Amino acid sequence: MSKKNVPDFLKAKGFYVSLLTGICALCIICVVYVSMLTSNDKDNVVDLNDSNNQTEDMVKDGQNTEVADSDLTNEQNVAGIDADVPSDLTGDAEIQDAEEVKETESNAVTTQEQADAQEENSAVATSGKSTNLTFNEEKGLLWPVDGNVIMNYSMSSVIYFQTLDQYKCNPAIIIQAEVGEEVLNAAKGIVSDISYNEETGNTVTVSIGDGYKVIYGQLDENLNVKEGQTVSEGTAIGTIAKPTKYYVKEGTNLFFEVLLEDETVNPMLLLR
Repeated sequence: MSKKNVPDFLKAKGFYVSLLTGICALCIICVVYVSMLTSNDKDNVVDLNDSNNQTEDMVKDGQNTEVADSDLTNEQNVAGIDADVPSDLTGDAEIQDAEEVKETESNAVTTQEQADAQEENSAVATSGKSTNLTFNEEKGLLWPVDGNVIMNYSMSSVIYFQTLDQYKCNPAIIIQAEVGEEVLNAAKGIVSDISYNEETGNTVTVSIGDGYKVIYGQLDENLNVKEGQTVSEGTAIGTIAKPTKYYVKEGTNLFFEVLLEDETVNPMLLLR
């Protein structure tokens, strides 16, 4: 190779070396640039995901908070309903109120009935001494039935009772009578008691004033008077019934007793 050709060769070789070096540098720069872009993209992706995750968490937290608030509100509403108007929703309050009203009315009626009964009993109990009722001892008592006395009054000594087959005191007189015969009230008064007992059967007590009471026994259950009723002298208060087991042998009769201040009195002394 001639000296003239050597420089040309070197010049040509240097050119190619420079070109190759430039290309390599350019490639390196491109690789670095691409690497940097890739790294930035990854960071951006991560940040976006993180942002999305945070947003989703916030939304979930908000939803949970709303659900919790909603549950709390519902519980408060339910609590409020239970506290304020539980019985109104079920109808129990109206039923309870109706029952309370009925019970109150029933108690009021019972109280009023008791008051009326007490007033009536008080009037009847004191009627023997009431100024509206005065018993005239001189006028005496009307005979209640037309019959013979088959057993006399006897409280100071004993007399014989055939049916009982024994001797004992007799607080009344036993007047012979027929079944169904009317029994007349012996003096004006107020019917203070109607009762039944084994010895005298259906029995009516009439307060005639000044502490006197007249008792009629052995009466039929179909009476013409009731407690608290004012009856005049001669008024039929009932009829004679069949005798009780205490007076079977004595026959049908009227048990006639007189009390003064709850002490027995001989009716024969007052009958006219």
